Amino acid sequence: MADLNISSDFEADFALTRRNATTRLEEPATGLSGVTARIAATPTGTALGSLTAALTEAGSTGRYVGVFDAAALTSALSTAYVGLTVYLICSKSGDIDGEYAPYRVVTSHAVG
Repeated sequence: MADLNISSDFEADFALTRRNATTRLEEPATGLSGVTARIAATPTGTALGSLTAALTEAGSTGRYVGVFDAAALTSALSTAYVGLTVYLICSKSGDIDGEYAPYRVVTSHAVG
């Protein structure tokens, strides 16, 4: 499990895929709009505090990224969640929900 250091900005990064309608092969889900991320206490929960971010596609790669500010992370997570697991959840109304990654909340971590 990766660390989510609330003392630094945190970048959400999801590689989204879909099945090609013709070939049925999995391919990058490019060109989506309205993709968001939230940090929640459970894999299907609502955002903790104001921890939501709009995600934008990095080029035409099917990778969607967005940044959570350290101040918002500290405000929402510092008291009750340090040392515990939270969930970074990707969603798009009507199309995507339940895609998540678990993170351990920390106040610092080793780089490298």
